[in-house]
Amino acid sequence: MEPRYARLVGPAGTDIKKAITITREKAYPFKILDAKARNGKDIAFDVREFNKADGEGYVLTIENKKPFAGRYADTVILTTDSKIKPTIRVPVYGQIISAAPPQPDPAPPKRSTNDG
Repeated sequence: MEPRYARLVGPAGTDIKKAITITREKAYPFKILDAKARNGKDIAFDVREFNKADGEGYVLTIENKKPFAGRYADTVILTTDSKIKPTIRVPVYGQIISAAPPQPDPAPPKRSTNDG
């Protein structure tokens, strides 16, 4: 599994996503049967299978759904058909910051009456 956790950091109101790649070992094939979040209030997720020349497995995409600044922690729990690892847990950490208000252009320096 790469990376080992999802860290969702960014300004509120923007698209914040993280993709986790879960590669199957040829000697230990498995299928993901179910995916759920421990809490699920602040995240959405999607699991898609892939088959490439260099390996096969799943991509778990986790997306922030928290609309305002704050922190949260959750876990995505994947249920597999493997006897070796029947569940895969993916920790999720969110740190959503306030969107910075637009800053006015700086005022030009004032000239004193002695200039000039």
